[in-house]
Amino acid sequence: MGLDTVREAERLYNTGNVQEALQYYASALWRGEEQSPELLPVWLGDPGLTEKAGERAVCAFIACLLLVIDRYEEPRRRELWALCHRVLDGIPQGEARQDTTDRYVVECNLCRHEKNHEKALEVIMKGLSQGATASRYTFAGLTCLDLEKEEEAEQYIAMGHQANPEDASAYNDMGDYYLIRRRWKKAGECYYKVLEAGDGNDCSWAEPSWLFCRFMEGGDPYELERLALCAAGDASNDRARWLCQIAAFERKIPNVDYLEYSTESIINAVRSVRQSGNMSGVVSCGTSCQESASSINAVRLGLEQIYGKEASFVLSSAKAQNPPLDQTLDQEGIALWTFRDINTPLPAVDEPSEYVSGLVGELAETEFSLPAWYEAAEKYAAQISPEYRDDLYGVMVYPPKQKGDGICAEDWLLNVQFAAVCILARISLHELDRICKGQLDWPIIPAFTLAAWLASRDASRLPWAENLLGTVQGRISTENYCFFEYAFACAASLLPGRDAEYYTDMWRWRQRLKEG
Repeated sequence: MGLDTVREAERLYNTGNVQEALQYYASALWRGEEQSPELLPVWLGDPGLTEKAGERAVCAFIACLLLVIDRYEEPRRRELWALCHRVLDGIPQGEARQDTTDRYVVECNLCRHEKNHEKALEVIMKGLSQGATASRYTFAGLTCLDLEKEEEAEQYIAMGHQANPEDASAYNDMGDYYLIRRRWKKAGECYYKVLEAGDGNDCSWAEPSWLFCRFMEGGDPYELERLALCAAGDASNDRARWLCQIAAFERKIPNVDYLEYSTESIINAVRSVRQSGNMSGVVSCGTSCQESASSINAVRLGLEQIYGKEASFVLSSAKAQNPPLDQTLDQEGIALWTFRDINTPLPAVDEPSEYVSGLVGELAETEFSLPAWYEAAEKYAAQISPEYRDDLYGVMVYPPKQKGDGICAEDWLLNVQFAAVCILARISLHELDRICKGQLDWPIIPAFTLAAWLASRDASRLPWAENLLGTVQGRISTENYCFFEYAFACAASLLPGRDAEYYTDMWRWRQRLKEG
């Protein structure tokens, strides 16, 4: 359409058909039929716009433009947002309306698009003080969600629904809020309210979302079948198809189909440094309990990768872990670290040879799949002579450098440890026992995961794997080490021969830990 659209919009505007011009141009921009926003600064800058078009048409115009403006580069977005504010400032108090063309709802939504949520709440509360409408209640609730004020959000959205029972669309937004946070029961309750209201358009979003939450909460395959039927019954329902993909991913077993990286406090702190771009070179972190030695090592590696040089890292833990992280179960257990104090683990193994380090790094850089890695590990194990086998423990402390930077250093360490454990297991499965009897540290995760997976492939190994996992379970703290506990729940799901209730319980255990 291009130039023809702009010319037609100008013609309408200049011939006094201003309402029609606003609707025509905004619709073309919103649908993507017109790309040029050249008329927006002109019209929004017209001091007589509201008088020419009327308050309702202007509010509807700005409401439609908000999603359009989001597509533009930041300088243009800021310019247009400022012009929208100027227009709305010229409408001190518009007519109270039940839809999104309400003057206070429009300004509130404008502030939400700008990520100025405090201002958005101030605006909508001013609107409510001048008259309660369903739309004002609803957007007060949505803004409270932006600010993570859950109780207030629920109250306002409920009042909005009570004022207009036919419109429950805000519950979809609230459901999405809880879904992102993996709070399946709360999310499902919100989506079900939309289904009860029976709005077709909103239900096409709510129905698959509700089924997905039921599946995630209980792990019942029947709910997954219903979700798949929902997607198959409506080829245009992108939400249903997307949730089917997410559900398929959730059914995978972490540390077999993909690596689930550490969620320990200090690892999350490094990820925050990456995201924030903080380049001070000094990182301090206080924790309620002692962190594992590999996580401390991974933080140092991660900070070095971020800053390009050694960075200062200060860790302060309130108390030592129970059971103690420096102790092995017996003399057979592997000790990779000595502890000067609870925050300062020091290597207890020698640096590996470049040869063994290179072999492990080569496997660690391939796309992860435990079955594929275990199969490939046989070739690598055959290339390592007995006098160099202890180097496979050395790489768990001194990981090889990546050829590129495709994996964050704090995650790369776990890749290396998984690869080393696979190679050790190809030399002797007894090495898995030695690792699981060793210090409580990251390497026990690939060890017990591999043991459980091997039992799932060969039932004759089940007693050995059960004994090994039983040994590990008694050593993992259920108070502080969710990362280890979650990995254990995933591995335990692999043990064969259990009844359906066992696997459902393992699923629920995984979900509870993930939500927490």
